[in-house]
Amino acid sequence: MKKQITILLGISLFFVSCQTEKLDNTENAVFGDENISSDKRDKEKEPKALSECKVIDLNRCDGVQPSGNFWWPSHPTDWNNGYFGSTDDHHMTFTTYDDGTASIKGATVLGSCVVEVDVWLKDKKDWVTFSADGGSFKDEPNDCTNVVKEDLYYYVIDSSKSTITASGGDCLEEGTFGVEQRPDPNDLNTPHLGVLVGPGAGLFDDSDPTKDGLSTWGWLTNDSGERLWIFDFNFNFECEEEGEGGCETAFAKGNSDNDSTCFIEDGFNRWGWTIGPLSEGEYTYDIYAGAGQCDTDKGALVGTADVKYDNGEVTVTYNIDDAYTVSETHTYAGKNSYPTKKGEDTVAPGQYTITPNLSGDIYVIGHIVVCEQ
Repeated sequence: MKKQITILLGISLFFVSCQTEKLDNTENAVFGDENISSDKRDKEKEPKALSECKVIDLNRCDGVQPSGNFWWPSHPTDWNNGYFGSTDDHHMTFTTYDDGTASIKGATVLGSCVVEVDVWLKDKKDWVTFSADGGSFKDEPNDCTNVVKEDLYYYVIDSSKSTITASGGDCLEEGTFGVEQRPDPNDLNTPHLGVLVGPGAGLFDDSDPTKDGLSTWGWLTNDSGERLWIFDFNFNFECEEEGEGGCETAFAKGNSDNDSTCFIEDGFNRWGWTIGPLSEGEYTYDIYAGAGQCDTDKGALVGTADVKYDNGEVTVTYNIDDAYTVSETHTYAGKNSYPTKKGEDTVAPGQYTITPNLSGDIYVIGHIVVCEQ
């Protein structure tokens, strides 16, 4: 028996992986013969880790500020001091979960000051949802990644679960502190900037602007909730190779070289396929997970995708083997081979939508993240 997930015209079902959102509560995923709402599924299972990523210090692009991953200054404008970083004995991880939460855990160090980090993030959203809910984008004047806000995901620090503990003679203050989002997302007089995660989100790295990273801004608080110090997280991260964390990226592939094109052939730096051109009709395509460089011999066949294009409307049904659960889907259908962002072709799954009222030949991209049971 296979699990079925059907994507209708104008509707995408998002489950988050290294980029995870919960299934829209108004939609149902069909598993065999049962309709199970996302609210019920969330109550039945504990959050599952989708990726565990190693935090990488930024090589600051201004050439003045030290490299690091955590900034705890003695004064809010002390730009060139207070940068903590990783060592062989002190390092952090960034982990994402299938309920839209994430965590930053581990240790970072400056001199004899060791900071133990246990920070939790919640409420993962894409830019459309985050901005509609009042979120703002912090366009740092000195960033060097040319980050694109639509490519990112946005969280907020979960103050109820987060702590930072400092110990050592070089610390500005020793002790265990509470952690709050800065600026205050509940204050209507300040921008709600959240936690930026995604390509270029480290903001200040000079090596590769496409590297996945994270930036956020916070306060350290005492037991009474008084805001004592400001801090920033700015870092890149490297995740386990696909499959090591139990979850893999998967794409639907055309049935021949004539009806699909590997992204890499069109100059993109990630694998996957755009299928088409397709006239109106019904089609079935294999779905491969972990097929790096579009080499299906390296991947695993995890299911099929049924595409129905009728009277200008597109329906895509993903039939996934019972050995896997689905944590994320993104579906594109449109007149062009790829969706566009600011006039440029893109293969970023967060940009996939189904264009309404289609006519003539179209193209389809089906992206799924599957996790071993």
